[in-house]
Amino acid sequence: MSQYPVTDSNQLYSAVNYLLAGPGGLGQNFAGFSDYQPAYVRGTFRKPFTVATTATNTSTNPIPVWTVNPISITSATTIAVNTATGLTNTVEIFFTPQTTPPFIVGDTVYVNGVTDTSGGGNNSWNGSYSRSVLYTTTSSVTLQTSGSYQYLPITSLSSATIQKSNTDTFVSTDCNARVTVTGPTDRVFISAQLSLNFTASCTTASQFDLVVAINRYIPTTTSQPAAGQDYTFNFDKTISQVVTHYSTSTGGTYSINAGSNIFTTVIDQPSFGYYWYIAEISFNTYDSSGNAYPGNATPKTFTVGLRSLTSQVIKA
Repeated sequence: MSQYPVTDSNQLYSAVNYLLAGPGGLGQNFAGFSDYQPAYVRGTFRKPFTVATTATNTSTNPIPVWTVNPISITSATTIAVNTATGLTNTVEIFFTPQTTPPFIVGDTVYVNGVTDTSGGGNNSWNGSYSRSVLYTTTSSVTLQTSGSYQYLPITSLSSATIQKSNTDTFVSTDCNARVTVTGPTDRVFISAQLSLNFTASCTTASQFDLVVAINRYIPTTTSQPAAGQDYTFNFDKTISQVVTHYSTSTGGTYSINAGSNIFTTVIDQPSFGYYWYIAEISFNTYDSSGNAYPGNATPKTFTVGLRSLTSQVIKA
């Protein structure tokens, strides 16, 4: 730590390094986002996280929903199979035609009930396709996975379904910022607000929590991404959150005003590194102890209005 007066060469080096790092009390780097135009939270885990309410329609770009109930699968096929290995990372799932496309690019979907020549339901066709929707229509969806797999011939689709559920998981909004922490005493100051309305549906009296949080993510590697590419991030820590409990006396579809959700100067002190702070939402059907709430509430549409997030690195 630099000090005054300077009496030897080591103190001189410390003082120069401190000056080069930027003035104390001011952010060496600052980042943020703000908007006030209404937008739907898409419910995906990759950009764009929102779509303007004026940009949706009932056919090619419907209003995004967070829950798609199981739809019967009619057929499935692999695409671009490697003839040498028999592996592929792309499949196309056909399902009972819907009025509008039920999924959107970047969605995570779940496939269940497919039986292949392995003789069981635990196979490469079934399971979670995380962030995998590449293309979708009213009757099919193309999924591209991060790894390649061998998909055996299907023997039965009699109980096969595809669905989407963003329950009990954080979903990103467009309120985010990235900063670099360069010193052990650096602190990050985060401020955010998120005006939020949403709808939820249930068939019986139900309870659930709505969590609005500031979450911190870290890159999966410290290597610089190639030109035109971006880092991939993993969840690191929840820095601050607001939890609101809701209950319904009967079944139905409910429209709820979730307020402004203001975070005033949240202080974080991580280690050296590159960090991504995001305002995220989770619709939880379990309490903090992991016990399921009564009922069967599911999230539908989420709309954000006035919103912002800023992060600033302060040198001690």
